[in-house]
Amino acid sequence: MAAVSAIIVFSAIIALASPLLLRELLDHAIPDRDVTLVTLIAVGMIAVAIITNALGVVQTWMSNGVGQKLMHDLRVAVYSHLQKQSLGFFARTRTGEVQSRIANDIGGMQSVVTNTATSIAQNATTVAATVVALFLLDWRLALFSLAILPVFVRIARRIGNERRRISTTRQKLLGELSVQIEESLSVSGILLGKTTGSAHVLTDRFAARSDEVADVELKAMMAGKWRMASMQISFAIMPALVYWFAGVTIGNGSALTVGTLVAFTTLQTQLFRPTMQLLGTGVEVQSSLALFGRVFEYLDLPIDIAEPLDPTALSRTDVRGDVEFDHVDFSYAEATVPTLRNIDLVVPAGSTLALVGATGSGKTTLGYLAARLHDPTSGRITIDGVDLRDLETTTVADLVGVVSQETYLFHATIRENLRFAKPDATDAEIENAARIAQIHDFVTALDDGYDTLVGERGYRFSGGEKQRLAIARTVLRNPPVLVLDEATSALDNRTERALQDALDELMAGRTTILIAHRLSTVRSADRIAVLGSGRVLETGTHDELMALDGHYAELIRASEANATTDRIAA
Repeated sequence: MAAVSAIIVFSAIIALASPLLLRELLDHAIPDRDVTLVTLIAVGMIAVAIITNALGVVQTWMSNGVGQKLMHDLRVAVYSHLQKQSLGFFARTRTGEVQSRIANDIGGMQSVVTNTATSIAQNATTVAATVVALFLLDWRLALFSLAILPVFVRIARRIGNERRRISTTRQKLLGELSVQIEESLSVSGILLGKTTGSAHVLTDRFAARSDEVADVELKAMMAGKWRMASMQISFAIMPALVYWFAGVTIGNGSALTVGTLVAFTTLQTQLFRPTMQLLGTGVEVQSSLALFGRVFEYLDLPIDIAEPLDPTALSRTDVRGDVEFDHVDFSYAEATVPTLRNIDLVVPAGSTLALVGATGSGKTTLGYLAARLHDPTSGRITIDGVDLRDLETTTVADLVGVVSQETYLFHATIRENLRFAKPDATDAEIENAARIAQIHDFVTALDDGYDTLVGERGYRFSGGEKQRLAIARTVLRNPPVLVLDEATSALDNRTERALQDALDELMAGRTTILIAHRLSTVRSADRIAVLGSGRVLETGTHDELMALDGHYAELIRASEANATTDRIAA
């Protein structure tokens, strides 16, 4: 930036030579018929043009390089900051809105960030140098020319405030438009529209929102145009007024020469252009404040999952895998009733704890707390006695593997999706993980094998196939602690039995928290915890809880009754 500023100042000073050379040409060189001086002045004017334009190219390249680096840093800062937000933030925020702020808002800021600093420096330097030169030529003409500028500054500020209000509305509408695109043009959105015959409804809704955006865009373009046009007209007629003023003063015995007058009007033209650009830049900056506000609203979000100032080192090779929930409470930000209350559970290393209970009892939330996808409101969760909040999030991710109910696959190849869990994994390791997850034979039967594109969110594959790929991805990571959130829910009975053998092999010697709705999958767990209304209602083995004939036994009977009903229906 220092180098750019130096180039700007140097270029502005050199540019002032042209009108001064012109005055010398008109007042002395031509009247005196001095051919040598005429030639030197002409060469000087040509040199000024070449040097200033060359410096302009260099300055543009340097300033845009700095601006693009700033934009890159800002995009990465917003993306990185959002990555640190808890799941609660993304549950409350629409994906299209997040995309709009990163793409539309930061993209809208680009021209301001890239060009504003250099434009202000360049034009301010030119204006300052030109004003000095005007006073050196004739102080009376200078005062006459500059008297109207304060009025223009006030007009520009009013235009900027108006555009700022319009920009706020425009960016909000663009965000909502992005949400509609993201939701309705996804595979799931298209499927919903086609199966309900509502494609025309989605189109009409999009057209209405797009029409609102078009109206606001037109308002943004036209805001202050008449005022700016009046300013430009005023600037255009100023040379005529200067000639009139000069004519009056010359008639009163002024020593003003023709060369000085021509040089003055030339400088005046050079003054108006950067002045208009400065006023325009001020308008753009005020308009962009709405964009800055939306972007920094995200950057200023507090981080729910904070990194420890002095993290505890816990290596995967050294960890045993003892997991403990110690008086854990948890509440979502918008909830009025706690989701979990006073949870006390111990999962010894290498054992399996199954979490069962009705929908909404807090099973998945408790499993996500073990992976530090949320932090408890009170209490603590430890691995080998170390509070998860004392570990770096990357360490927790390395120690705890999660297979959730909702399987997410990138629009990439099967190999790339699996390697995402372990970037340095070899092809042999990938294939071994797929074998354990009972998906290798299916993949190799595909035309492109492991290089097959999975489609958006893995839509080309069935729910069971996607879930097995997700399990293979976790197998590849080889974590000492597993959280299986209904990991076999999308599988048929035959595939589930085959995969359960692989999961048993995977779970051997690992600490596993198994979240299940199919109670048939938890009978062999070392310990079962029954949750209800966010509390632990019962704990024990399957036989102990059946003998207790309490909540667990009731769930088992209800599950068996449902299974019988399904068989009769089939």
